[in-house]
Amino acid sequence: MKKIYISICISLVSFVLVGQERHQLEIATLGGYEYNYFKSPTMISTDDGILTEEDLISSSFYQDISADYGFRYKWGADRLRFYALPYARIFQENMDDSYWSIDSKIKYDHKFNRKTRFFAGLNFKRMNREGLDGAQDVLVNPLGYTLLGSELELERTNAKNVISRIGLFHNFKNFDAFGTRDLEYHEFGSQLKLEKEFEKQDLEHTLGFLAYYKVRLYNTFNASEISSEGNRDWRYIRATAYYEYPISKSIRLKPSVTYYQRMDPLANRSGFRQYGPSLGLYVKTKRTRIRSQIEYLKRNYTDILARDNEGLLEENITYNYTDFSLRFEHQLSHSSFSLTGNLYSRLRTTNYSDLAARSFRGYRNQYAGIGIKWEL
Repeated sequence: MKKIYISICISLVSFVLVGQERHQLEIATLGGYEYNYFKSPTMISTDDGILTEEDLISSSFYQDISADYGFRYKWGADRLRFYALPYARIFQENMDDSYWSIDSKIKYDHKFNRKTRFFAGLNFKRMNREGLDGAQDVLVNPLGYTLLGSELELERTNAKNVISRIGLFHNFKNFDAFGTRDLEYHEFGSQLKLEKEFEKQDLEHTLGFLAYYKVRLYNTFNASEISSEGNRDWRYIRATAYYEYPISKSIRLKPSVTYYQRMDPLANRSGFRQYGPSLGLYVKTKRTRIRSQIEYLKRNYTDILARDNEGLLEENITYNYTDFSLRFEHQLSHSSFSLTGNLYSRLRTTNYSDLAARSFRGYRNQYAGIGIKWEL
């Protein structure tokens, strides 16, 4: 008992006197334009007639305001990190559609030896946003929510320098009530990451594999009476293989391919399979950073039939996603300010063309902006 007490005292003294502390803060603002931020189709048929793009699609110039605070404390083989990322997007034409979020994380890791490390983390996110996501597929999906998450991971490097990381996670997500409907879920899962690094012509290559399996348990209920009205039990599998290929010391390409599946054992209705390739480009020089990715994904529902204006078709619903994103930072001279910019585009096409429906339809969502970041 005395030895345990002495060990605890030594650890506390080491934490206070020997620890290395570091703070980092970035403040940024960016202005731009977003098209169709509720992901609406361009036409819907109602009892009162046809609603067109002018009635359905909301677009606006916007101003982003964000901060990124990081704190790190390291003592001995232990490290504690904390992050807080407040963010707001203010729409100039439609102020009532503006929203804000706060994302915070606390992470702890302990290095047992040169080849083994333990990780633990907690996450809290609050998204304060009104409205429904037009990209919803089955469940009513309000844009506002509160998320609580936790994870445990163990990392191991073997004799062949293959890094393996295996973990468990849990998330609870409570969507904001919409009308008389409410929605929440718990999800539990395990994840695996494998990476192999090797050098070739003085450049570092990386082969990697990411996968997870999770169970998501939904509860839907009447928010006014708090009475249970239904459950969903969805299972997910996702696997991605990638290769980071260095063109030079400052430019890397990252081709990858992903398989994603949702299973619905309770209702045997909402399952799908999704797959497709992507290509990432990463540029990092002394003053410039660029991250870009283009991705094509195809989703096939296993049980839900597509519809057109005449009724059901003899084929299941399919989606085709084409996504493109670009972010860049360029330091101005040798100051603490950087010029920043972003570009995003998502196109979803589908064989579900019933004008009486809003869900399952195709849509286009795009935005672009330019701004300034200050590193303190």
